[in-house]
Formats: sequence, C-alpha cells, structure tokens
Amino acid sequence: MVEKTSITHVLQNRGFLNLWINQILVQLSYNALNFALIIWVFKLTDSSLAVSALLFAIYLPAVILGLFSGVLVDLIDRKKIIMMIDLFLSLSFFSLIFFKGSFPAILMVAFFVNALGQFYGPAEASAIPLVVRRNQLITANSLFSATLYSCFLLGFGLAGPLINHLGINFVFGLGGVLLFGAFLLALAFPSIVTKADEQGERLIVALRKRKYADIKEIGLFEIFETIKLIRGKLSVLTSIMILAGVQMVIGTLAVLVPSFLEKSLQIKATDASYVLIIPLGLGIIAGGIMLGRFGNKLIKRKLVSRAIIFAGLLFFLVGIAPIISPAIAYLPHPRPLPFFYQPPLSKILVVGSFLMGMAMVSILVPSQTVLQENTSETDRGKVFSVLGAVMSGLSLIPVLISGVLADIFGTTPIFIGLGGAILLIGLFGLKPSLFFSKKSLPLHVREFLGLGHWEGKN
Repeated sequence: MVEKTSITHVLQNRGFLNLWINQILVQLSYNALNFALIIWVFKLTDSSLAVSALLFAIYLPAVILGLFSGVLVDLIDRKKIIMMIDLFLSLSFFSLIFFKGSFPAILMVAFFVNALGQFYGPAEASAIPLVVRRNQLITANSLFSATLYSCFLLGFGLAGPLINHLGINFVFGLGGVLLFGAFLLALAFPSIVTKADEQGERLIVALRKRKYADIKEIGLFEIFETIKLIRGKLSVLTSIMILAGVQMVIGTLAVLVPSFLEKSLQIKATDASYVLIIPLGLGIIAGGIMLGRFGNKLIKRKLVSRAIIFAGLLFFLVGIAPIISPAIAYLPHPRPLPFFYQPPLSKILVVGSFLMGMAMVSILVPSQTVLQENTSETDRGKVFSVLGAVMSGLSLIPVLISGVLADIFGTTPIFIGLGGAILLIGLFGLKPSLFFSKKSLPLHVREFLGLGHWEGKN
C-alpha cells in the first residue's frame, strides 16, 4: 500500500502539526520583534550608530554559536530545547515592556533572543525527519520553507502598522503571548532524541569539563573541514561569497532605512512596512514564480550578474533621489509624516522595492541552487552552518561602519557608494575582461575567475 504524501495527510500528523504551528508562532514573533527594535532604537536614540549596535547584537550570536549549535542540538531532546526556547523567548518579549527605555538593556535582550534563535532553527529542522515518514519529507520541508519566508514578510510587514496604531508595548506583549502559546504546544511534543556523533560526544565532554581549548579545537576542525569541501570548487566559493554579500547589504540597509526615510524623505520610519517590506516581499514572490517557469532556461552566472547590476542601479538611484527631487527641498512639513502624505516619493519606493525583491530572488535562488548542486548530502549541513556563521561575521564590521558614516555624512552618500560598488561587482561577474586583460593575470587566477569569461563561453 502506497502511503499518501499530500499536504492534508502530512498535517494530519499531530506531532508535525504542533511543530509547524510552533514555527509559525515563533517566526512571526521573532521577525516582528527585530523590525520593531530597529525602528524603536532609532526613535529612542535618533542615531544610525545605535541601530548598528543593535544589528551587531543580532548578528553576533550566529558568529559565536553558529558552528556549535547544530552539534549541541543533537545531544539534547529536541522537545526540551524547543519548549525552553519558547518559554525564554516569551519572557524576553514581556521584559522589553519594562526595559524599552534602556538602550543597553535592549541590546542584551536582542542578543539573548537571537542566541536562542541559533538553537531553535537546528532543533526544529532536525526534528522534522523524526516526526514524519520518509516519503513525506519533501512535503513537510516545503511547508516549513514556505512558512519561514511568509512569516518573515508578515512579521516585518505587520510590525510597522502595529506600532503606529497600538504602540510598541502591544508588539512586545502580543509576541510574548504568542510565544507562551508555542510553549504550551511544545508540552504536547513527543521526545525527539538521536544519538550524538563522534564530534558531538567530544563537544559534550569538553563542555562538561569546561575544556575551552577543546571547544575551540572542535570549532576550528569544523571550519577547516568545510574549507576542504569547498577548496578548488569555484562555483561553491562564488556562491558563498555572493550569499555573504547579500547578507552584508541587508544588514547595512537595516541600519540606513530608518534615517533615510525620516531625515531624507520625511516619511515615518514605521511606514517602511508599507513602502519597503510588503513590496519587497511581493517582488520576491513574483521573481520566484518567474524563475520557477523560466529559470532552467537561463545561464546562472549571467542571471546573477545581471541581477547584481540591476540591484546596484536601484541603490544608486535611491541614493540620488533626495538630491534630484525638488519635492524634498520644498516639503511643507517639518517632521516625518505617514507615507500617504508623500504619494510621489512613496510610489517610487514601492516600485523600487518591488524591483529589488525581483533582483534579490534572482541572486539568491541561483546561488543557493549552485551551492546545493555542488555539495554532497552528507556535507551540506556543515557547509550551510559555516556559511551562516561567515555571513553574520562578515556583516558585523560593515554594519558598524555604515552606522558611523550615516551619522556623520547622512545616508545619501552611502547609498550612492553602495550602489556603485554593487554595480562594479555585477559588471565584473558578467564581463571581467572590462577590468583585466586575459594575459595580465596568471593562469590560476584566470581559472579562479573562469576562463570562459574571456572567450564568451560561460
């Protein structure tokens, strides 16, 4: 008898259904919180550098814990991990109602929340194969992937309107209630335990005996093992660099957007949900649909390079918009207003954000696909865990620098510079012969860049 694998039959699995609802509640709350804190910290401090410090606190846990979280999750019952994380997240959200006026306290809570997130993701992902049948894995993972991105867009999209109409305390309180509901759901989970591998056993011994040298050795071992996996694989290395670059740009954008909207465009920062996040999400969806239909017919390198060039042009145009727009100089209102009071500017941002979403998905999907195609199933987890740590680590310095520069020079020069740099990277990927002649570089460098770039074969 063939077992059915439809979405309906997968959702009839009580263990999976509880896990899936838990994911929705956690991801909605988590993403709404990160967006709300970005806006709130800017309102509290009127400083892009303070937003940089917040993003630093958000990214740092991935750098510190990213290499170990997957190993540690394998050592403990997933039910206990998910249950305790839900409870501590709920308490953290409620605590912000009382600590929202203290910038240092906000940083500590943000760090703690994102540290918990480093364990929640691996615990949740590794629990799926243990609660559904093997032939239902694709359907189950598809549901989780769809809700992961949907909750990101919904969380960021709803946070702004909620802050505008109900206040920041409502966002913290609602998140706390949703997460406590997730905790109650986790009580009904079955125990989800697997046997640790050799590295896991070594790590648990090192943690128990507080052998920090051994912990460092295990982390370095994971890094070097992953480097061995990607050594000599141009396509894998390039994909990792592109994905890390996208993460850096997203972090920089998160720092710049509040100041850019309120000081350059005179639009309330909370309205970023309307003019940036929702159009961006729609652009990602539209781009994803188009890639699904026509992506296999396109050359990945050309698609990604052209999308990078297009994204660079959009950043450049956003940067010069306040300079060339006469509306900015003669705005009759001395303070930021809701987006519907600035219809021309809002329309430009909405269209630009939609196009940026299409460009972003045209960069991310081919790069992730190349990475998956060129790593074995047994090694893919290591590659992606190190990738996550590297992406967050590389974002730390640009995020801080962008905050400092935005407070000194404003956001306009940074958008222009960022757009120019992205544009050059895209042109280099599409046509490196514009920058170097074939004979001016040694053979191994040309092989790294791809010889076909000069012959027009790639």
